[in-house]
Amino acid sequence: MEKASNRPAIENDIFDAWKNWAERELPLRRQRADKAYQRAHQINDEVAWQHAEIVEAGYGQLSDMVLAQDPYFSRITAQMQDMDGETFEVDLRVHRYHRSEVFPLDDGKEMLDISHLAPLADLVRNPAQQELTLTLRDREFYQWRQAGNAPHIRVVHCNVEDIEIENGSVVRVAPRYGAIFEDRVRRRLERSAEPALDVLADVLDREQNAVINDRNPQLRLLILDGPAGTGKTVVAAHRIAVAAGAQSTGIYLTPTNTLRDYIDPVLPRLGLERQRARAWSIAEWARAVWPEFPWYEDLSGMVPDCPWDQKAWADALDSVRRDHPKASWLEIYREAGQRLGQRSRRKFGVEDVAALLWMGSWAHRMLPGFEPQWIIIDEAQAIPLLVYHALWRWFGAKVSYIVAGDLMQQGSQHEFDGWAHIQEALRVSPSQMSHLWLRYSYRVPPVIHAASEKLRSAIDPGAKTSESVPWHPHPGKITYTSAQSVSQMQEDVRQVITRWRDQGISAIAILAPSADFLNRWAQRLGQTGFELQMLQGQESYGGGLVLTTLDVVRGLEFDGVVLLDANETAYPGTPSGARALYTALTRSKKYVHLIVLLDEADQSPSPWLKQIISK
Repeated sequence: MEKASNRPAIENDIFDAWKNWAERELPLRRQRADKAYQRAHQINDEVAWQHAEIVEAGYGQLSDMVLAQDPYFSRITAQMQDMDGETFEVDLRVHRYHRSEVFPLDDGKEMLDISHLAPLADLVRNPAQQELTLTLRDREFYQWRQAGNAPHIRVVHCNVEDIEIENGSVVRVAPRYGAIFEDRVRRRLERSAEPALDVLADVLDREQNAVINDRNPQLRLLILDGPAGTGKTVVAAHRIAVAAGAQSTGIYLTPTNTLRDYIDPVLPRLGLERQRARAWSIAEWARAVWPEFPWYEDLSGMVPDCPWDQKAWADALDSVRRDHPKASWLEIYREAGQRLGQRSRRKFGVEDVAALLWMGSWAHRMLPGFEPQWIIIDEAQAIPLLVYHALWRWFGAKVSYIVAGDLMQQGSQHEFDGWAHIQEALRVSPSQMSHLWLRYSYRVPPVIHAASEKLRSAIDPGAKTSESVPWHPHPGKITYTSAQSVSQMQEDVRQVITRWRDQGISAIAILAPSADFLNRWAQRLGQTGFELQMLQGQESYGGGLVLTTLDVVRGLEFDGVVLLDANETAYPGTPSGARALYTALTRSKKYVHLIVLLDEADQSPSPWLKQIISK
């Protein structure tokens, strides 16, 4: 039996052996890739080019692993039986989050990648599993039973240990699956929120891994549903990185420019290389489809629902085209809009985005950039249904989709009855889709999560349940004050921010009820001496203190959130009011402060506050 004190040293020896092998192997792979490309150039054969790309991918994969100083792997020690009842022992080191690879080590042991070997991945997540059905791809296990035709394996006993590496050395061996995962998440959550998305790119929990490793080839639509902070963005990107073809290309679609800028820098950390994925907002896409149209420079904020559905637009556009066959696209759009009752506008803004994306698909307008094989849609509940109909017209059944969202985070500009409408718009049959509920929130602390889930159950008593992880490093806190005047409200904000900063809180969002308040409050807060960024939707979040509106920060996260006006006007006693308050609460990793302004006789707190304020 190995002593616990010796385990990191033992694993370091194995990891060093792998590094030595990798350093010898890497230049050989580079040579093989160069030769394969030379041959492809000489004979110019499609098969030769495909072979060259495969060899190049093998080099790139190993190069990435050598450069990564913080991989995450496990040790499987198990007793198994083959189909003939013969018992054998296995002792494997399995690397988790790269593509299928087998590394022969100098001492005869193995370090395997298991992302394409789903049964072994399942065994890592569930050591109590009693049977494995091995389906090997590309290459057999390294010396696996000296045979490749024994697919059914019975697991007599299995133990899985997490092994943590930092800066190229093993620092810890944990005696159970998930221990290092929890510790890493906890350390990330203890840090201040960062301008880039604070994703947990190298660690995923058991349920998330199950989503990623679903290999159903018929799956065209995967719905990732769940409360804020459950890792939907991470799971969506990892799912594509693992399940989609290594050379496949796609689009990461967001409802706002701010969320696009927030997500774009971290896509490579999630396995979506720049040449594979492009992050687009739907407003950016519409402007790219119709670059000759007169657009406003500012396309910030949420794209609203369109008052007319796809049939109304199709009928109007068809009738204009019949009546004016030589009209320009700009003239066709304006005339069709007038026939529907749309107010004529000199320039186009976010209110035109959904309709112009639909018209782009109707007109078979060429898409900018590459043709996608997959599309990830983040904050999917905040994107108008007309956009989904446009996606179908553009791509038909050629594209697979992952839509990630939380129905509680619908904007005030959207009326959305459920995920079935997206399924119908994309024309995906029930047999081609999977709807998964991610229930564990890592980012939102317990107190804030419990308050936000009270709002969910208040408007939907039958809603699925969720919970914050019990080991969250911060319990969370919601405070509440009322102000009799704007000056008192201003002083309240100053005191809250000062107190939070004294505690090391730097990433803070001050949420105004509407964009009309931003300039006024920027002046008031400037008088307090605070340096802040006014975030209106065109800018990227630069960290620190920001003044903005709720629609702009969808998908973003902060350490502290201040609601400037938690009144009934901003958060009415309707389902949309509850959803808005829910979205505001769940932007925070630690603190929320609500302020109610009572400077007028008819002002009153939002009726939803009684659901979330502890007595």
